[in-house]
Amino acid sequence: MANIIDYLDWRGDLSFRKAPFNDIDNLILAELAYARMEDIVPGPESSETVSIEKLCAEYERLGHGVKGNANDAFQMLAAAAVSERFRDVRVGGYMNIIDPGQEIQFSACRFFLEDGTEYVAFRGTDATIVGWREDFNTTYLTETPGQNEAVRYLNSSAAGSDCSLRVGGHSKGGNLAVYAAAFCDEEVQRRILTVYSNDGPGFAAETVNSEPFKRIENRIQDIIPESSMIGILLSDPKERQVIRSTAAGIQQHNPYTWEVLGTRFVKADKQSGRSVFMDEMTDRWLGSLTLEERRNLVNSVFESIEASGADTIAELNANPVESYMAIFRAVREMDPEQRKEALRSLGRAFSASKDTIADNYDETLQRIMNSIREKWNRINRKKVTE
Repeated sequence: MANIIDYLDWRGDLSFRKAPFNDIDNLILAELAYARMEDIVPGPESSETVSIEKLCAEYERLGHGVKGNANDAFQMLAAAAVSERFRDVRVGGYMNIIDPGQEIQFSACRFFLEDGTEYVAFRGTDATIVGWREDFNTTYLTETPGQNEAVRYLNSSAAGSDCSLRVGGHSKGGNLAVYAAAFCDEEVQRRILTVYSNDGPGFAAETVNSEPFKRIENRIQDIIPESSMIGILLSDPKERQVIRSTAAGIQQHNPYTWEVLGTRFVKADKQSGRSVFMDEMTDRWLGSLTLEERRNLVNSVFESIEASGADTIAELNANPVESYMAIFRAVREMDPEQRKEALRSLGRAFSASKDTIADNYDETLQRIMNSIREKWNRINRKKVTE
């Protein structure tokens, strides 16, 4: 089945003037936001821009790889740079902030399309520990430093023009896009055509029920793969566009596995049973914890990880024995009450999973029986062919 790279091969010879912007174009730009643009794309203080074609050439010249990025940005960049549709798209306003002290990992850029519109893209979680910590902070904070920065960035970006806007991102970038679109200045919000959250986590009820959020919610495109484990977090299942993926489980978070047919994603029949189970279990677990308990749990986990001395997931895995021994030492040296509270919170997660299984007993049993029946039929078919 085709994916977004195949789409560029098929649709890449048509400009945005000839073929209108679609959901696949959104995902391509959201993925390009993962590219390292330092020393290539001017910052927010400049009105200068570069083409995607030039960005790709400089990317190669500077020897930028994908190390430190969650996605293979160069794969997408190389394909976009040779396409008629994307090579002349201008990129500007690049910002990249990684500050462990403020617990923020934030990156954004602006894409200027030949149809006169602009796509403001927010990067998702990269491979830094602080980036992952900020993701988990959303379980107890109604507003993170990254979300605050996203609002400022969108307001500042829109101030110098009056064009129509699209806002989007993948993973945490989708969360930032929605938050920025909801809480930006009303004049800016009126110019937004669509907000794209590509398997991005959602928000606490206080945010979703706020007046600014209500003003933008009918323009939000919430896209998740059928076995999503990320986009289901703190999100509203009624508003999701569920699509098919060629991968399984958490690997479906990789957008290169999302199935494409023409100018659309291939719709899934429904969200997978495993994803629904995780969705319900997470809601139960988080619902059983106070905001203070969530804060303490996240702090306990990440203080332990940071004790390893690693700044990125790659560094953590580079010396696994040394890193994990440091984590175990940090857990052992925790304040007894802090350690007890962390274990109690994890115990509630186990209880939530049991409750979810109990509530869905008949459905769970049916899935197990169907799986056994399918395996039995495959064995019988194999015997017949032999």
